[in-house]
Amino acid sequence: MATISNLGVGMPGLSDLYDKLQAAEETKLTAIATQKTKYDAQITGYGKLQSALTSLQTAAAKLGNPDTWNSTSVTSTNTAFAATTSTNANVGEFTINVSKIAKGQVLTTAPNTIDSNTKQLGGTTADNTRTITITQAGADSKPMTVKLADGDTSLNGIAKAINAANGGVTASVVKADNGDYRLMLSSKTTGTDSDMTVTVTGDDTLNNVIGSGALNEQVKSQNAVVNVNGIDIVRQSNVITDAMPGVTLTLKAPSTADETLSVTRATDDNKKAITDWVTAYNSLQSTIAALTKYEPPATGATAPSSSNGVLMGDSTIRGVQSDLRSLLTNVQAGSYAIMAQLGITQDPLKGADGAVGNLKIDDKKLSQVLSDDPAGVQAYFVGDGKTTGFATQMNDKLTNMLSTSVGKEGVIQNAKDGINATLKSIGKRYEAMELSIDATMARYKKQFSDLDALVTKFNGTATYLNQQFSTKSS
Repeated sequence: MATISNLGVGMPGLSDLYDKLQAAEETKLTAIATQKTKYDAQITGYGKLQSALTSLQTAAAKLGNPDTWNSTSVTSTNTAFAATTSTNANVGEFTINVSKIAKGQVLTTAPNTIDSNTKQLGGTTADNTRTITITQAGADSKPMTVKLADGDTSLNGIAKAINAANGGVTASVVKADNGDYRLMLSSKTTGTDSDMTVTVTGDDTLNNVIGSGALNEQVKSQNAVVNVNGIDIVRQSNVITDAMPGVTLTLKAPSTADETLSVTRATDDNKKAITDWVTAYNSLQSTIAALTKYEPPATGATAPSSSNGVLMGDSTIRGVQSDLRSLLTNVQAGSYAIMAQLGITQDPLKGADGAVGNLKIDDKKLSQVLSDDPAGVQAYFVGDGKTTGFATQMNDKLTNMLSTSVGKEGVIQNAKDGINATLKSIGKRYEAMELSIDATMARYKKQFSDLDALVTKFNGTATYLNQQFSTKSS
């Protein structure tokens, strides 16, 4: 805004008058700014509504996902093995007996042949190098190669170089007794396919010490063998993922007797998915109640209460609430037609958060139907996964509401677009008003400056005439 600081020289009070005129003009901006604040609050309100709807959609999508209902769990306690399941595991009981645990091969240098872990064991080469090659056919088709200089052929040097290569073998130096050091090579992987072949090229002396022909098999490799319902399963590893669909067996020790693996439907997971959805639905109702809240104005007040929700009276949010509530009464085909049969009902009373129609769960009843007829409960929520099933229908409805795709915008995006268009228009009005006020104040400034100059001139003339009259009188 234009300002003025040199008025009032000829006419006292003129600068104050100018400031008052400017303040009066700027009240025109206050009204526009108030409108902007209102619409900004509505955008924020729609953001909160969108967030609550998204949370509900996530819960509904999970509830309508067949994998949620196919979840299984292991209810047996087993000793020789541990088991975990995924959604495609078969429900039932299986007899398991672990015959053998998979082992990795361990090779060591011969006893009482190396009396120091720092003594160089290799010969002197012309090019100061030799190569250790360790082959494991089943572990890695590419052999591990380690190059050593003449000064690196001690047990410590060999072990350090092998470990630095980070292949399928680990090396360590073991002191068996005074004057008896040994190199120990351990396969990182189990099973007979991981047996090691060690050769040294470029140094026959070292090859005679750590080559396969000179090494002892300290631990013989072994494949895992586990019997499942009378069928022997043989694998290289103790972690078996492909013997039974959806079941991972981790073998821990040979069995002392047959054990039973019990796989059951995980109704606790199903119940949690339902509870999470109810929580998300009620949270949405609380959000809507807060955004549409009406508080009567105080006695004698001329303005609405500041406690009113920013979307009070908004038709879009009421439409969203009505559409979702109507889905609760949809009748589904199958064992359970309505939600109340599952122990889920609407509370007709207003809650502490101001919401009406919150859902509540009869925990005992829900647990019972999940136990008695989990497939029927699944059918109620999932349906055919396309057009039927409560959760499927709600997920589709929410997807449409929340859509932001061009040409397919949902009601939330459309509402936000409308508010943003209004805010853009308000912004232009604000800028135009600022320019108008600037022009008005510039005109006032010129007029006041001209008036101040004229008064100053008249005052000067009056002073001159007074001086002349005073001279003549004396």
